[in-house]
Amino acid sequence: MSSFNLKKRTVIITGASGGFGSELTKILINDYGCRVIGIGKTKEKLQALADSLEDGKNKFKYYVFDVSDRENWRKFADKLTESCVIPDLLINNAGIMPPFEKFEDEDGELAMRVIDVNLMSVIYGCEAMIPLLKASRQGGIVNISSSSAFSPSVGIAVYSASKAAVRNFSMSLSEELYPDIFVATVCPGFAKTDLFRDNDFDDEDFDFISGLGSDKKDIAEAIIDGLSDGKKLIICGKDSRLMNAMSSVAPVKSNELYSKVLKESKLNMFRNLKK
Repeated sequence: MSSFNLKKRTVIITGASGGFGSELTKILINDYGCRVIGIGKTKEKLQALADSLEDGKNKFKYYVFDVSDRENWRKFADKLTESCVIPDLLINNAGIMPPFEKFEDEDGELAMRVIDVNLMSVIYGCEAMIPLLKASRQGGIVNISSSSAFSPSVGIAVYSASKAAVRNFSMSLSEELYPDIFVATVCPGFAKTDLFRDNDFDDEDFDFISGLGSDKKDIAEAIIDGLSDGKKLIICGKDSRLMNAMSSVAPVKSNELYSKVLKESKLNMFRNLKK
């Protein structure tokens, strides 16, 4: 596909209340005249996003539910069908990232939660929405993976595994659904978002993330540009592009280098890797 037309489409975005999700919502409504259906777990945050849209508020509607629950997706699909809503694009953006920690020290329940939110929500969302997307004149799916999908990092083993699984699932789905539904995989790098909400970061940590990575609005714009150009793999953020290049040339050595840097770092966010 040479391009994906975003003008005045109906878009579903998970994790819409913050980070990339809120920025994508604003761009799609304000610049493309889209109707956006946001999904999140916190009504107050979704309402705050709606209020911030001002004149575009009437183009935003939200639903509050846990995207890692398969039944919630089925009920959501039924509601759209009953309301005669035909979605054109599904953006699976919801995700969580636990603190940097060695796998042997992690809570097993938290590990399962990471898999459920980062991977299973994507699978359930696609499962429920594909029949509806096929009714669109040009249906599409965007699954947000991560730079860690091709360059796993020490301290986030389960997170890296979940994002690698999203990438592979998405790329397989792209070929299965072609040409009926366009599927894009997004691999962003570091950005200061709600992804780190469960981490005990200080100002120095966030300064590191900001310096290494990209602004969340810039990432959102890169996603939109890549989708508009019909790219099946969208790598955005200078750190993500560098990590992809290095892992393509020397996957083992580059991973060893990243691990050494993180383990020797004096930043608070990597303190548990020294135990």
